[in-house]
Amino acid sequence: MNRRTFIRAIGAGSIGAAITGLSTGTAAAATVITMEGGGADIWGTADAFHYYHEQVSGDFDVVVRNTGVEDTATWAKAGPMVRDSLDPAAANVMVRRRSDGEASVQYRPSVGAETQSTGGTQADWLRLARDGDTVRTYHSTENGNWTLVEELGASDVDLGDSVYLGLAVTSHVTGTLCTATFQDLSGVSPDTAQDVGDVQVQGSTSVESGVPLVSSDEVTDVGDHSATVTGELTDLGGAASAECYVEYREVPTADWEQSGSTTLTETDTFSVDVGGLTARRYYEFRVVADTSDGDTARGVTNVFNTTNPAADRPDHAGPPDYAGPESASQFEPGDGFAEAAPWLDEETPVVKIREPTRAQLQKAVRVNGERLVVFETSGTVDLGVRDLAIPFDRCYVAGQTAPSPGVTLVKGRLNLDANDCVVQHVRVRLGDAGFDEPNEEWALDTVNTADETENNVLDHVSASWSVDECLSVGYNTHNTTVANCLVGEALNDSVHPKGAHGYGSLIGNGAENVALLGNVWAFNTDRHPRLKEGTESVVVNNVIHDFEDGTWMDPDTDASIEGNAYLDPNTDEANVFAEDDVETAIAHLADNYTNGDVPMVDDDVTVVDERPLWPDGLEAMSSDDTVDHNLANVGARPADRTPTDERILENVEEGIRYNIDSQAEVGGYPELEVNTHELDVSNGATRVWLRSWAREVETTD
Repeated sequence: MNRRTFIRAIGAGSIGAAITGLSTGTAAAATVITMEGGGADIWGTADAFHYYHEQVSGDFDVVVRNTGVEDTATWAKAGPMVRDSLDPAAANVMVRRRSDGEASVQYRPSVGAETQSTGGTQADWLRLARDGDTVRTYHSTENGNWTLVEELGASDVDLGDSVYLGLAVTSHVTGTLCTATFQDLSGVSPDTAQDVGDVQVQGSTSVESGVPLVSSDEVTDVGDHSATVTGELTDLGGAASAECYVEYREVPTADWEQSGSTTLTETDTFSVDVGGLTARRYYEFRVVADTSDGDTARGVTNVFNTTNPAADRPDHAGPPDYAGPESASQFEPGDGFAEAAPWLDEETPVVKIREPTRAQLQKAVRVNGERLVVFETSGTVDLGVRDLAIPFDRCYVAGQTAPSPGVTLVKGRLNLDANDCVVQHVRVRLGDAGFDEPNEEWALDTVNTADETENNVLDHVSASWSVDECLSVGYNTHNTTVANCLVGEALNDSVHPKGAHGYGSLIGNGAENVALLGNVWAFNTDRHPRLKEGTESVVVNNVIHDFEDGTWMDPDTDASIEGNAYLDPNTDEANVFAEDDVETAIAHLADNYTNGDVPMVDDDVTVVDERPLWPDGLEAMSSDDTVDHNLANVGARPADRTPTDERILENVEEGIRYNIDSQAEVGGYPELEVNTHELDVSNGATRVWLRSWAREVETTD
């Protein structure tokens, strides 16, 4: 029987109880260390992670095999680490491994310095050694056959004689835990587990000795309804035999199913056929070994997807090039600089949301592969006062597929931290989440695209009740389209540490090719939008209502600003303006309308005759049509609006002016009715199918 010791960190910077009775420095093969850690990252100038360590002096040589890192984000990582101190900004060296199996090295040269990295190859054995002032890092696919990755001297990294040495894991998603597993640890005997930095959720470490070990190898012969999973029983843990099988479940369904089993009396590989699957779906799976003496070993959970046998047989009416119905709006998702999900086709796996819960939605958007997320339920999804991040590329969130009244996310930010994604027909309402004092951790946008992302589309999104901006585009992004969105009722004087902060949209420094088309900004004080330094934007046919600052241009900005309606300004500032004597804010303005007694543009903006940039094929409307068009077409579901969206747009139409400091002032968080339906996703015309659903919620015609 196995022996297990468990330790949970008390909190960031605090020391957990010692683990006794185990000498992990001389551990047998069947000793497994399982760590759960949160934190935004081990990177930059300060870290946030879970650490299992001891304090040592002098030379060391640590070897460990990382058998898995949960796929919470692209840069979730785990591995051996040495740190000069437990300060989040401390100098350190880490041999890291990601969920995709890539091993590399990173290090922070001195306290508060920027982290650097090197190397990158598939490996599961990791080694970290010190000889005097020299730290050497290695990785390998086989223990003993080492490849030197980096040799760091005293001038490269500032480590004292007494250091902290052990294993680290970060989820790369604040407030979320990432599970990492290790075995065959030697060269260090950790006795303390703790969280370092701001993790928001408590980590843990457990150690099991004398256990069986099993791991998945590969998935082969994948069809539309079946697959073959190969596993390896690497240790029986002292038992005479083990029943080996596979547990599997459709993403994001909660209940595991079990395959047939095979009996092994010695370590060996085994293959199990899994049947009865649904075509064009993702499945989580893990191999399991139940030993004859009562122990159970489970391998790391992985994912595969079944095929679509009908992908080459279109099942829709119309000519072969029929693209489906046009949007009810002037602006299609592909009318900006971004190409809307170029990867989407008839073989793209489908993930069905069947319950309005954070757990299901989070599981769906965190599949690491192209996926179409559809909804068989309506309702309010409580994000639990945490971000919902989309961390992997090629995700299409199709809120139009939900039954009436659709889906609304509350008490969390939707953070699009990936490339080539589309988010359509959803509502997100951050709110103050019950905080009644300034809170740095809750100074959030409602919706944003993360820094350095590209080719993303936000279409028919309702974003409200932010503590910072309602909807923003990240720094150094490329090719982003925000179309047909309702961006309103930022919380003006809420819990932002800087005080009043009721802002609409910020386009981050260096963002290139941003298209803002047919949106409504209403009942925010500022940033409609704020075009930060070095940005390139088109601002076309938007309604901006009840504002103190309209379109604000920073230095080195280029913008084409056409067909917009600036309604009811509460300022003497021009609708389009720059700071004094900027000179490098360059804009082409045409056919913009205002009902306020303020200039359209101030003298600090350099107005040019030609458009600095413009998406191919984009057609602007006359500003005479902008208000009526946008009031009819913006928001998550124009034909199926909730009371919040209806109220905001009616107030715009009536010319009412106001700000709110809390969602409680306008009825509080919604509780939408939970309705369900079954979706039969088209096997041969996915885009037509999606556009048809979009048209259903965009117009009653």
